[in-house]
Amino acid sequence: MSTDNIHIVVDATDMCCASCGIAELDDIKLMDCDACDLVRYCSDECKEDHRRQHETKCKERAAELRDEILIKQSASTNDVECLRDTILFRQPKSSFMGDCPICFLPLSIDSKKSTLFSCCSKTICGGCSYANKLHQRKERLDRTCPFCRKLLPKTLDEGNANAMKRVEGNDPVAMRHIGTVHYNEGD
Repeated sequence: MSTDNIHIVVDATDMCCASCGIAELDDIKLMDCDACDLVRYCSDECKEDHRRQHETKCKERAAELRDEILIKQSASTNDVECLRDTILFRQPKSSFMGDCPICFLPLSIDSKKSTLFSCCSKTICGGCSYANKLHQRKERLDRTCPFCRKLLPKTLDEGNANAMKRVEGNDPVAMRHIGTVHYNEGD
């Protein structure tokens, strides 16, 4: 076996159009995606045809590139405060608490900033809960759950009865809630 014919392996996706698959040759020059530089296209038509398939990865990579640029700018100007703000105020994709089922924003880690409703065992963020209260006061409506629209329990015993119905239906959120209540009471 001869070692004279050693070939360098190049990723095929770098050498061809992401939409039609045409290879880059002397007469065909491929253009990088404007936002992310992850894929290449032979024409504007191919770029438009491939947009739906590529859009989510493109947005993610474009956001990463913007963050890298911000970090480089703040590091080059020694702007520690800008770097701190970039890192601290970036929105998380989610938290271990999950997302609010109404606005789909990540729930706060601080349990005081969200409310668990016993009727449907959904945890609603403080903003959606507050907006629901304002709407009900303005329209003079009965207090209802912002998610399932059932009337809220008037007493703590009614709320616990609702939670126990959910426990009997094997709802894990209700089980955790009732377990936490019993733990806090010392049972």
